Amino acid sequence: MDDPKFHQHGGFPAEHRPPGPRWKRMHHSPFFWVAATFILLAMVIYVTTDNLALRPGLPAREPVPVLSP
Repeated sequence: MDDPKFHQHGGFPAEHRPPGPRWKRMHHSPFFWVAATFILLAMVIYVTTDNLALRPGLPAREPVPVLSP
């Protein structure tokens, strides 16, 4: 039963499992830091470009008078 094909979801047996919970080990992965960098970059671009607007806002129109002369 110690054969790896019998382990659920490709997990490690208890004696070979890396120490600590997975969410703490995740911060050592380069994939995590690349993804975090891209997410932060996307947020900065979104905020600095005014919601990704490709052109400035619409020009102001003259207000319509309430009563016509």
